[in-house]
Amino acid sequence: MMTFEDVFNWCKKQQADVRGVYRGKDISFSHKDAKLPVELPALGAIFHWDVEIGDWSHYVSASDMERMVTGKMTLEQFKGTLRREE
Repeated sequence: MMTFEDVFNWCKKQQADVRGVYRGKDISFSHKDAKLPVELPALGAIFHWDVEIGDWSHYVSASDMERMVTGKMTLEQFKGTLRREE
């Protein structure tokens, strides 16, 4: 099961900034942060994640985020699932 610490470590590896969106609120952290925010919601409360890496950004479902963080799907595989502009 994925934890906020897992997401934080993934952000460090990917040089990513993320924002977890949940009921009327959000929680953000960056690969540049020294530590996680003090107050965190229950991880299961996150509806989706906004991920920004360099000049690329996209929303990611909670389940796809867990797949990437746990190594079941790479970032490139996730990008391959997105619709391409025609």
